[in-house]
Amino acid sequence: RSPPTRPPRRTAALQPRMQHTARVSALRSALPRVLSIQSHVVYGAAGNSAAVFPMRRLGVEVWPLHTCQFSNHTQYGAWEGYATPSDQISALVAGIESRGVLGRCDAVLSGYLGSAEQGSHVLEAYRKVKSANPEALFACDPVMGHPEKGCIVPAGVSQFFVREAALAADVLSPNVLELGILAGGSDDGSGTPTTPAQVVEACRSLMGANRRTHLVLVKHLAAAGRNPGVAFEMACVTKNEAWHIATPLLPFDRAPVGTGDVTSGLFLCCILKGAPVKQALEHTASAYHAIMQATHYAGEYELQTVIAQNEIASPSRWFEASQL
Repeated sequence: RSPPTRPPRRTAALQPRMQHTARVSALRSALPRVLSIQSHVVYGAAGNSAAVFPMRRLGVEVWPLHTCQFSNHTQYGAWEGYATPSDQISALVAGIESRGVLGRCDAVLSGYLGSAEQGSHVLEAYRKVKSANPEALFACDPVMGHPEKGCIVPAGVSQFFVREAALAADVLSPNVLELGILAGGSDDGSGTPTTPAQVVEACRSLMGANRRTHLVLVKHLAAAGRNPGVAFEMACVTKNEAWHIATPLLPFDRAPVGTGDVTSGLFLCCILKGAPVKQALEHTASAYHAIMQATHYAGEYELQTVIAQNEIASPSRWFEASQL
């Protein structure tokens, strides 16, 4: 009698699949994760609707939690929708906590708040993440409103950012008007920095005793820049470094909204992926310009992040930062 036939060995056949699974597992374990707590619009680009897709294109897993859901952003002058009930923010975070995944979160990013009461729930969310992952960062984009542009925030929100969020944040990303308010100026803009040197001074005033902040991205220097009206300028300041970068202003009839949400998110992603401060600023500015260029070419008011997605990940035009 012939010996029984053994089934064919499957080890060799499984090898490629096992190697692929190992690669996917390694990539996933190295994937930064961000809990992004900010606004959402159904149509257009603002808050999470502007920031989440570009952040994911940089290879970051984003968990979006919406502080409000509007039909469109407020600079149209009219919108439908509502602010998320404050306790729902904590409830949603508690649901994530129950899944046992908060320890995987590398940063909490906060932006537009639908009410002042939401602020304490955002800070509580960060405290829970920090308890689960002591290395996690709190990145705060202190959206305070801009009446001239039509950006409207509820009463009490600016005070929350000044008195609480700015004291707890590791990374702050204000525009120059918000920077002035955080640094002790008034809401009417009378304390807004007007020169690059004043910008650096204001940033470093936010890094003093009893503050966690060690990195400030000034998303838009405006009149405090070197070439206002000609270039879109940003600055990045630490205790020991200060960098400036500029990209050409494009001739929009109506400037798109959501650029600050995009730049805050992209900059945080670059930092989480290990980029030095200068490189993070350069990638952020280069990706920002690519988005604006795609939006301008398309003749659109809303940011065209999908069209610009490859340029977001790997900008073909790279802008260089210089020291301030």
